[in-house]
Amino acid sequence: MGKRFNNRERRVQRRRRALIYQVLVVLCAAFAFGYFSLNVVRNLEATGLTGGFSFLWQEAGFSMSFSLIPMTAEATYGRIYIAGILNTLFVASMALVLATLLGVAVGLARSAPARPIRVMAKVYVEAVRNVPLLLILIFTQTVALRSLPVVRDALNLGGGFFLSNRGIYLPAPLAGPNTTFAAGLFVLGLVSAVAAYLTRPRVPVSRARERAPMLVAAMLAAGSMLAAAVLLEWERPKLGGFDFNGGIKLMPELVALLVALVVYNAAFIAEIVRAGIISVDKGQVEAARALGFRHGFIQRRIVLPQAMRLMIPPITNQYVHLVKASSLATVVGFPDLVNVFLGTSLNQTGRAVEIVILTALVYLTINVALGSASAAYNSRKGLKQR
Repeated sequence: MGKRFNNRERRVQRRRRALIYQVLVVLCAAFAFGYFSLNVVRNLEATGLTGGFSFLWQEAGFSMSFSLIPMTAEATYGRIYIAGILNTLFVASMALVLATLLGVAVGLARSAPARPIRVMAKVYVEAVRNVPLLLILIFTQTVALRSLPVVRDALNLGGGFFLSNRGIYLPAPLAGPNTTFAAGLFVLGLVSAVAAYLTRPRVPVSRARERAPMLVAAMLAAGSMLAAAVLLEWERPKLGGFDFNGGIKLMPELVALLVALVVYNAAFIAEIVRAGIISVDKGQVEAARALGFRHGFIQRRIVLPQAMRLMIPPITNQYVHLVKASSLATVVGFPDLVNVFLGTSLNQTGRAVEIVILTALVYLTINVALGSASAAYNSRKGLKQR
């Protein structure tokens, strides 16, 4: 009885000591934050500057070359801030999706049975990940894109797609009498695609009637998407004067940034995928081959589900790096958050502290959200131990 009481007393003392240490750490952090904050306020007062976020409602006096929302020179700094956030999210999300697709494909190629495919994938990975991202970005903008033909000799890729040294030109959908119906067909296609995924056979060898629901849903999804694209009215780019008119134009700065981010980060994602694949016990693969399963089914249904538990944390870390690296847009002149807010707006207003805090909060929020999503996935897919 006395021994149990002593153990309980020790646990209570350890908890008290831990609580005291935590309180001391919090107090030290609060003291340091207060000291530096007071220092900043005194320095601002000494230079005659005032703090606060009232400048967000002042007119900025400049516009942006690319924006997802309407922008004019009369826009406020707050609107510039929102437009910069949207541009950053646009670039980061597109690069994230494309880098994931390319990285997974190259990672699977690194584990392919055919030796030439493995060698080509290895050359790509080793050549890209050992080169600075900034070098790839500058090379893409100054060499690759500028080597393309001028607007009058733009490459016609067919279907209203053109490629020149001024960017990529795409058809743009127009509002018309069939827009609502086309949107309904598009939604039906998405629902059918989800239904095709959910009704797929769960066994490697299935009968035709077991595959029928998936095939019907897949054909319905493809037909709905195709019908929606046909019913929509499209504005195709047309050459007029010194540039194309109409359609959607992807400016060279955006293309260069996307290409650099995708190519660079895909190389690291490919290595993560390869490491996850080889971490799966080879005995399971050999057993699946002995049962007559094909390589694609083995990778898709046996290897990848187990490898995902190990791949998600490092891939999330690579996503965080991608989001932060998107700030290199200022090197090529793309108007992301860092370029238009931390750059131009800071130079015009002089509100360094406020602008730095607002910019840091955006990247902090995005990366914390990515980390939280990764943690939620790991807790759901992690092995349950008794």
